Amino acid sequence: MNRRTALKFAAVAALSTTIANAYDEKLVVNTMDVKLKDPANPTKGELKHSPEIKLGSKDLKGYTTVEVNIGQAGIIHPSTANHWIYEIELYADGKKVSSVSLEPETSRGYLATKVNLSNVKKLSAISKCNLHGNYTSSINV
Repeated sequence: MNRRTALKFAAVAALSTTIANAYDEKLVVNTMDVKLKDPANPTKGELKHSPEIKLGSKDLKGYTTVEVNIGQAGIIHPSTANHWIYEIELYADGKKVSSVSLEPETSRGYLATKVNLSNVKKLSAISKCNLHGNYTSSINV
């Protein structure tokens, strides 16, 4: 690799790192895992933060579309300058298969990916709210 190519690579890497953490990390004030008080009767606040996992169609290679929306029962989590979902993680039988980092105001709590579910028994998603902590939802496959 010549010097010019190396400098271009370094500049792109530095820019990518800057963009990846564009929000002020000091705004993430709660990283605690939250357990629903009564899972059979979640509150509106709990519904707003809980991931909803939906399975879509399977492609020709055997991968199923998995969508994760943050918010359930028609309650959508906001994405404002001071209150947003900053990360979503998706796990298949405890193994991390996808994640997304989100920016306030410009993106909202949503993740979509393709997963081979042929031997998977359980999908779990974790939503990370900067103010209210981490909420987990799971479905059996």
